[in-house]
Amino acid sequence: MDRKLKMALDAAFDVPPPERKTAFLRTHRRRELRPAALLLTQAGYVRWWTWAGSCVLFAGILVLAAGSEPQAVWSGSALTPLLALLAVAESGRAKRYGMEELELACRMPRSSAVLARMAAVGLLHLLLLGISAPILSTWGGTGVVQTGIYLLTPYLLTAAIGMELSQRVRGQEGLLACTAAAVLVCMIGELAQTVRPELYLEEMLPLWCIALAICFAASGFEFVRMIRESEALQWN
Repeated sequence: MDRKLKMALDAAFDVPPPERKTAFLRTHRRRELRPAALLLTQAGYVRWWTWAGSCVLFAGILVLAAGSEPQAVWSGSALTPLLALLAVAESGRAKRYGMEELELACRMPRSSAVLARMAAVGLLHLLLLGISAPILSTWGGTGVVQTGIYLLTPYLLTAAIGMELSQRVRGQEGLLACTAAAVLVCMIGELAQTVRPELYLEEMLPLWCIALAICFAASGFEFVRMIRESEALQWN
């Protein structure tokens, strides 16, 4: 393009500097959500049957443990993977229904929304497990800390496997895969108390602590990876 013509076009379509831009932006400052408000807001988007299912499973753990007091801890820990299944299913709901782009279009980062919803469900599960631990320890004759380890280990194991499967398998097949993994962990826990009851002796507690640490690290790694993958997505 001719240099003079280019200069003439630049002069003709010169954009004037904005007037009172700062004052205008101050009048339209968006409201930032505090962490507590974000948690409460996203908790309202969690489906009602997730809350109801968590409470029903909690009641089922107590009922099943009450019917087998000597093995109360083992019977209760065999059902905790189903609690983790509810949390994993809630975290992957947008991907399962193909609604990721809709969440990416919102002003709130998708990673923050997913984190808040999982935190809300996880806090409820932590509360329920915290209530059940002293009850089961009284019925089963084990310490509260020992009972908590037995309850948390299968929960975190299922959460780690479920988050890994939900990232690899999309749609309803991913939910079925997570359900199968949770049922498998439940069956392993149920069989362990009959086939290998020595695993639940107090002498094996250090081994359980190692298993809990591994499951905690694995679930934390999968959770961070899931958040990073959601942050890597961009709205087109």
